[in-house]
Amino acid sequence: MASDIDQRTGWPDDLCVVLEEYPRETWADTRSAMARFWIDKHNYLRRQSDALQGANDEYRAERVDTARFGAFAASRLQSFLAELHGHHQVEDFHYFPAFRSTEPRLGVGFDVLARDHELIHQGIVGVVESINAFLSTIGPDSNDSDARRMAADRYIAASRLLHDRLARHLADEEDLIIPLMIREDVG
Repeated sequence: MASDIDQRTGWPDDLCVVLEEYPRETWADTRSAMARFWIDKHNYLRRQSDALQGANDEYRAERVDTARFGAFAASRLQSFLAELHGHHQVEDFHYFPAFRSTEPRLGVGFDVLARDHELIHQGIVGVVESINAFLSTIGPDSNDSDARRMAADRYIAASRLLHDRLARHLADEEDLIIPLMIREDVG
């Protein structure tokens, strides 16, 4: 089922008021340590998600065997999801409330980002369940290649959906928050 995050292509104009003051093309030159940290954290999450997608592609193209793919995906996924969950916890309980009070005009945007977090968390649950189902098809007692292929396809589809939603969410979150961080450091 498609959700807002699957259809969104950015923020409406009324949520871009601070972004207009501090557009993306100026962020590389910012002296805001907090903004640079946030961008670095998001870029780390993007790289980890991209690495998982790359591994999925390698497995689908049969350039990596099942055991190696399973081991890589399980260990990388565990680290990535823990990092993502922790990042969202800090945002939900610290940063979003602080920024909401700093710039009330963006409140609806923070509501959207909080809903994104809930949807992304549901995606995390789906990815974990599907990777565990896939991993259960690997081993000396498991020789049902059809079941393994179907489990791999479910995991890869869940992983792709999470990846795409995360990409949209990170971009939208940055467009709302990075300008606020820069403005606070400038002001």
